[in-house]
Amino acid sequence: MLSIYREVLRIPGTLRFSAAGFIARLPLSIIGLGIVVYISGVTGSYAVAGLLAAAFQLPAATCALWTSRLADRHGQHRVLPILVVIHALGLIAFVLTVESGLPLVVQAITVAIAGASQPAIGAIVRARWAYTIGRLGQASSPLLRSAFAVESIVDELIFTIGPLLVATLALRLSLASPLVLAAALTVVGGLLLSAQRATEPPASSSLPPANEHHGSAIRLPGLLPVVVAAIGTGFVFGSFEVSAIAFAVRSGTPAAGGYVLALWALGSLVGGLWFGSRHWKIRLPTQAMICYLVLAVVLIPMPFIRSVPALAVATFLSGAAVAPALISGFSLAERLVPANLLTEGLTWSNSGLALGFSAGTALAGIAIDASGTTMAFTLPVAGAAIAALVIAGTRRRLIASVQPYHEGPPGTPLNADPIAGPAPGAFRDDAR
Repeated sequence: MLSIYREVLRIPGTLRFSAAGFIARLPLSIIGLGIVVYISGVTGSYAVAGLLAAAFQLPAATCALWTSRLADRHGQHRVLPILVVIHALGLIAFVLTVESGLPLVVQAITVAIAGASQPAIGAIVRARWAYTIGRLGQASSPLLRSAFAVESIVDELIFTIGPLLVATLALRLSLASPLVLAAALTVVGGLLLSAQRATEPPASSSLPPANEHHGSAIRLPGLLPVVVAAIGTGFVFGSFEVSAIAFAVRSGTPAAGGYVLALWALGSLVGGLWFGSRHWKIRLPTQAMICYLVLAVVLIPMPFIRSVPALAVATFLSGAAVAPALISGFSLAERLVPANLLTEGLTWSNSGLALGFSAGTALAGIAIDASGTTMAFTLPVAGAAIAALVIAGTRRRLIASVQPYHEGPPGTPLNADPIAGPAPGAFRDDAR
């Protein structure tokens, strides 16, 4: 298995752009959590912290498609430097508005600017992989799937390291220091990545015009329920993150929150490696329904936990159920759309995750301020249960709509930002 990864990283230029992408992508696991830790520490209100985290995530989700299209059309080296500078300035401005005690609406505007300008580094890096391997004449080979697997592992490492950095810096330096670090990493990684012109895909504006398909992928049969399920999954992530941090703080061990979230990502990595290595013969919609149901079940003990060590164990076990849910959900979206709409179809699912994440952080903050973490920990259970019920209720329609397996066109931004997880299509469903 490791020899395959070494093979793709030996391709000239790939290790350099993947490493630069790692640096630029690390802030993804820092900013949302950093906002919650920072604002809750300054104001004492998790409701305000959740609302400002949502003010960052919503523009990030809605503007990512537009900024990615700009990068495709005009070239990464032209768009990426502008985005990373605006993003970093937005984060710094947000910190300054908080430190100056400016009104909440001003803080929300600055953090929204930072979110809107956050580049979709995951999609940008995966586009480089597809272009680089495609030049070798192997655009649909196992080599490309191995390259995407490398980036999926990098995603999980990012979401393991990020919470640890937030907990350490916020405790030992200042509450705002994680956001300052995120701004610096974004600029450094983004500029290093944009400077590597040899592996950059050509701008679409310089290519011959292609036939365009009119109409939105969301109108295709079955995709809307999958997007709704993705919203429920994102709701799990957002509500659990805020609840875990608040639980650790109120238990007298604020630094433990970062370690708990790191265990969440580590469990997801283990679960993803196990789940993706097996060939499942159950129909794909049924697989997704079972994965969402398992996620809901393993989250049920959360409201009854009373100690940080117990929370850590339960978090690791719950995290192991996260990756299978992500894999099956993205794979289902992949199989519901034709190849020429694959990018848009996956983007709809990813935007659903981000939308749910924003709602989860906001509602968890309100619940914590009103009733404490016990009530807040019921929200992840509800999000996973909703996802399972939606897929269960539309399973027959989904089975009828699933299309034969396809590799997807080169450049498909699998597992695009801002939510990390293994790449879709990690297994095949041969049963119809």
